[in-house]
Amino acid sequence: MPPDNRQDAGYPVRTAEICGLALIDVSLSSIIQLGDRGYYTPKLRALAVQREEGHETAGSVYFESYEIFERPLPVLNDPAFEAEEAVVIHRTNCSPRINVGCIFVTAVGASSSVQAGNTMETVAEARIKHIRQFRRKPQSPGRR
Repeated sequence: MPPDNRQDAGYPVRTAEICGLALIDVSLSSIIQLGDRGYYTPKLRALAVQREEGHETAGSVYFESYEIFERPLPVLNDPAFEAEEAVVIHRTNCSPRINVGCIFVTAVGASSSVQAGNTMETVAEARIKHIRQFRRKPQSPGRR
């Protein structure tokens, strides 16, 4: 769970100054944020169904039918970090402002983020099951 007050933990809030921001498309569980963020957990579960028959007559598709939505997240192993050999970075931000010119973004997709600022912790997850349902064409005799 995220801490209740990030500023007390030594993470000062900063101001993001953006000259311009042009976005064409932002979709499915995406976030556009100017400034700092404490805790970020975007999640997307999607079924992409392409059918020869209409959805009204072909029946429903359910998340529960597909194992991918129930699998636990993989554990990321970092032997250097576990052996306390990881690189530690200390930063001092001399200015309370983040100055950015113009930002042009074509598209921000599933569980993605565009941010001018800091994020203290991020856990992002996207799970998409693509399903194509078409009738099989009859095979000619002797053909495989």
